[in-house]
Amino acid sequence: MQPGPHRYSTVLQANKGVLAECCQLFNEASVSYVVAGGWVPYLRGGNSSLTHPGTNDVDLLLNDDCETVEKALKVLLTKGYAPSAKHQFQLLKRLPVGGEHFVFNVDLMHPAEAEGRSEMFQDIMDLGVREDYDPLSTRHIKSIVFPSSRIVFDEELWSMHDLEAFLPDGSRVNVPIPLMDERALILSKCKSVRSDKRDRDAFDIFFILTGPEGTSVAADLLALGKRFPQVQAQLDCLTDHLRTAAATFSSRVARFSDPNQLNDPAGQVLSILTQ
Repeated sequence: MQPGPHRYSTVLQANKGVLAECCQLFNEASVSYVVAGGWVPYLRGGNSSLTHPGTNDVDLLLNDDCETVEKALKVLLTKGYAPSAKHQFQLLKRLPVGGEHFVFNVDLMHPAEAEGRSEMFQDIMDLGVREDYDPLSTRHIKSIVFPSSRIVFDEELWSMHDLEAFLPDGSRVNVPIPLMDERALILSKCKSVRSDKRDRDAFDIFFILTGPEGTSVAADLLALGKRFPQVQAQLDCLTDHLRTAAATFSSRVARFSDPNQLNDPAGQVLSILTQ
């Protein structure tokens, strides 16, 4: 007997179901991609004295031709995913959580070098829907650039991780997912941590670098910095922020943890990165 639609009890459980379903379909279509964003620290772990809050969306960094990705997207559309009217790089999935329904975002991204100009958006799939302002144009599903992320694939800053979850159709699955590693996560946040709109980035950096593998992660990053000037530039950007905006960094870490457990988060991270 086929399982019925799963009714999730928490938003995080539902989002994990979205992640598992997307990765399962991308794997079946042989798409080259990695999972990025907040799933990295949540699934890989970090400072055991802290609880990571998880994430409310799914970020997929694509590294394949449009035709291959399009095959996977066509299957996702049959599974209840819908293109966002506002953000053409997003797919939306509506799921029941508790007694309510929530809409979950899947962001499609493409990699870019640290230096040089890259296209902000890339067309993946033509939906054939005309635009009002330009009758000759049609709506596409697109991907959005993920700056300085080409190195994730060039240096294989990712590894497989087994994800257990309930799919939206009620099936319980164990899906192998290509998950960015801790080095890639830190590099992805070296500049964005300065943004007022990205206050969770400070916590993610602190969570990883003060965890049991933090010293090793920092050493690997410093070694990459010696090989790649763009990596060193990113690390310099982070350490400069830790020196010049220490109070801001530390206060943002405190928003997601018990302040009584903290002792100069910015200073701790800076010490680890400059060992």
